[in-house]
Amino acid sequence: MILDELEEVLRSRRTASPEESYTARLLADPELIQRKIMEEAFEVCLELARDPNDPTLSAQEAADLLYHLLVGLVSADVALRDVLAVLEARRS
Repeated sequence: MILDELEEVLRSRRTASPEESYTARLLADPELIQRKIMEEAFEVCLELARDPNDPTLSAQEAADLLYHLLVGLVSADVALRDVLAVLEARRS
């Protein structure tokens, strides 16, 4: 799954230089990660509320949010599989 692959790449960026990698820059600054997650969530909300909604723009903003959220999870050492397990448990 693409999210699993992305999580692997993000975890590998923990040792990269913040000057060479945007992800490493985020991982070096927890406050920046928080701000980016909030910013991207807000942008998703704006796109979804547009009338008419542009599915392409909504998908792009949602992808930005998922990326930044995954960076935040990696930073906090929370595995995506654990998040998915919570969703699976709630499905019942």
